[in-house]
Amino acid sequence: MAELLIWLVAAIGAVGGVVLGRVWGRTEGKREGKREAERDAMENKNLRVERGRGAVRDGRGAGNPADRLRRNDGRW
Repeated sequence: MAELLIWLVAAIGAVGGVVLGRVWGRTEGKREGKREAERDAMENKNLRVERGRGAVRDGRGAGNPADRLRRNDGRW
C-alpha cells in the first residue's frame, strides 16, 4: 500500500511539474514579447523623429524662398 502511495505522489508531482513548467514558460514568453514590442516601438519612434527632423531641416531652411516655391510648384 505504501509503495502505491509513493508512486501516486510521484505521478502527481510529475504532472504538476509539467503543468507548472508550461504556465511559467507561457508567462515568460508573454513578458519577453512585450519587451520586444516596446523596444521595436521605441526604435520606430526614433526613426520617425529623425526623418521628420531631416525633412524640416531640408524643407524649411533650404535655400532661397523663391527657389523653394518653384521646386514645390510641381508637387501640387
